[in-house]
Amino acid sequence: MFAGFWHQIPFIRIVIPITLGIGINLFFPIPIITISVLLSISFLVLFIIWKVFRYQFHNKILGIFFNVALLFSGIALHTSHNHLNYQTHFTKTNGEYLVVEMNEYGQIRKNSIKCKANVLQVINQGKSIPVDGNLMIYFEKDSTILAQLKYGTRIIIKNTSQEIKGPQNPYEFNYKRYLAFNQIYRQVYITKNNFAVIDHLGGNILWKIAYQAQAFFNASLLKYVQGVNEIAISKALLYGYDDEIDPELVRAYSNTGTLHVLAVSGMHVGLIFWLINLVLKYFDKRKYQRVLKAIISLIIIWAYSLLCGLSPSILRASVMFSFVALGNMVKNKPNVNNTLAASAFVLLLFDSNMLSNVGFQLSFLAVFGIVNIQKYFKQWFTFNSKIGNEVWNIISVSIAAQLATFPLGLLYFHQFPVYFIVSNLLIIPLTTLVIFVAIAMIFMAGLAQLFSIFNYLAMALGLAVKWLIYITNIIVLWLEKLPFSFISGIQINEIETILIFIAVAYTCSYFITRKQYLAKLGLVFFILVFLVNAYEDYKIQQQKFITVYNINQTFAMQIFDGNKSILIVDSSLLNNADKFCFHIQQHIWACGITDIDTIPYSNNLQISLNKMRLNIGKNVLPDCINILTQKTFIDTNLIKNNRASLIISSKLKINQAQTISKFLSLKNINVNNVMENGAFTFNIEP
Repeated sequence: MFAGFWHQIPFIRIVIPITLGIGINLFFPIPIITISVLLSISFLVLFIIWKVFRYQFHNKILGIFFNVALLFSGIALHTSHNHLNYQTHFTKTNGEYLVVEMNEYGQIRKNSIKCKANVLQVINQGKSIPVDGNLMIYFEKDSTILAQLKYGTRIIIKNTSQEIKGPQNPYEFNYKRYLAFNQIYRQVYITKNNFAVIDHLGGNILWKIAYQAQAFFNASLLKYVQGVNEIAISKALLYGYDDEIDPELVRAYSNTGTLHVLAVSGMHVGLIFWLINLVLKYFDKRKYQRVLKAIISLIIIWAYSLLCGLSPSILRASVMFSFVALGNMVKNKPNVNNTLAASAFVLLLFDSNMLSNVGFQLSFLAVFGIVNIQKYFKQWFTFNSKIGNEVWNIISVSIAAQLATFPLGLLYFHQFPVYFIVSNLLIIPLTTLVIFVAIAMIFMAGLAQLFSIFNYLAMALGLAVKWLIYITNIIVLWLEKLPFSFISGIQINEIETILIFIAVAYTCSYFITRKQYLAKLGLVFFILVFLVNAYEDYKIQQQKFITVYNINQTFAMQIFDGNKSILIVDSSLLNNADKFCFHIQQHIWACGITDIDTIPYSNNLQISLNKMRLNIGKNVLPDCINILTQKTFIDTNLIKNNRASLIISSKLKINQAQTISKFLSLKNINVNNVMENGAFTFNIEP
């Protein structure tokens, strides 16, 4: 029976070792030569066993060698997708100028305009050398620049690109690794006088059509839907553009467990697929009708995916529903788990770095949970009314998806939405209605350009979209403010995450099969989670150290003693919740701090800790750890002849810190400059 089950899902058997290989190489890259040798040996051994010794080996032994070969294949696949391994990458060629092509329209940021670009040529001494590779460009914030930055625009810039810096503070988001997973390894800052436009002829015609469609959507939303937040939410729901949503509103959706509705994913593609089947429901009688229906489905699904920017979550859904459409064409209902694995296999073959995308991971796990667990929850209750059954269906889907994804949610987001059942029950139907009404409004807006009478219908639908989104936002904000609406500050590591997944899998399997040994195994793994957590708590109680953070033009320092800490910080940072969370909050959660004493930063602050003295401010004192926050004259003899240490904080300006560092280095005096080396951590003396 079990063997028969595995034969129904061959793609899962292939995807598991390949995915494991990709995951290993993501965090522990293996040199090309090494993996080439290992891959060749593994397939050679597999070939010899198959051809010469297959009757002398048990099938399980052969399966082990086959999975090892697939694991090495996953490593080799990811290595082949690393653009830095290509000799044509622009970092391998020296030159004075770069010719680049815009990958997208410029995105306005607080202090700049951000744009991804492809490097096409390196120009060295007047000679043009064809290259490739991605580059992140930050332009000076200027309206004249923004007007020139279109998809496909080609420009020439000075080759002043720099390697992207890693996280500057403990447990800070690793933006460098995130961009590397997207094949971006260099960045450059460009002022308005340091680039020249060559032409606007680059880019792919399909992407240009998609951006033109987005521009039409934006114009229609601006015309018919009133309200900044309402328009921003409409863009997110229609094609996944969420950069304009107010951060407080994003936080509310996240805290209530409904942020997934703002990311175009399986739900959105599923709605499109449902609409297609509804309109073409009579196209199932003859073979040529089923073929035509499949072709129409594929065209619409992939056109919508292109419109949404081909994000990993939308790609997963599009590939999966494409397999479903092809299966329906031959009246063959494939195994859903096998279809899910096949879509993962295709996407990873196309770009193995997708495995690192959080949306990709959560999307697959959610669908896996819904497919395999939801049907058992659905059987718990049956109602006489259709509405009651639909309500319970939404609830059971929410529970199944949450069970399959919450360990990753704890690992990445450190929180759990307590009222996720209520929030999804209210928000999913509302946002589904918004999507349908918004699509109808866009359609009417298009017709209004031909026949003015449709303008009134578009206005009515736009008003409906506005009020539906307004009501949705009110509900989300209300749910967030309910007592204990979410639990935050949860900190688990990768080992605990894996153990929780296994424990949940065994526990769910027990409730499905009622086999006692599965419940016992689930209990064992929950106990292991508890033991790992207890060990982490023990380490927390032993910790005694100080961290001076690197936050531009801001001072922040934290003294850790067990689960207690003293935080000395600028009031401006405390008042900026997003900035504080990005730079410091993750470190506080990771260190298990439950009791914080906050002290506002002030000059010339002195603290005594056991045998250690801290001096924060402008003056340098003997027998102290001096943390500079202002430019000052330093008596080098004072540092050389006494137990005095020097730390340059990020409160200083960069040029001031560099001047002090250079002066002290000439005197052969060590100094810790957090602006150059990142946050500085040192132990407290006993």
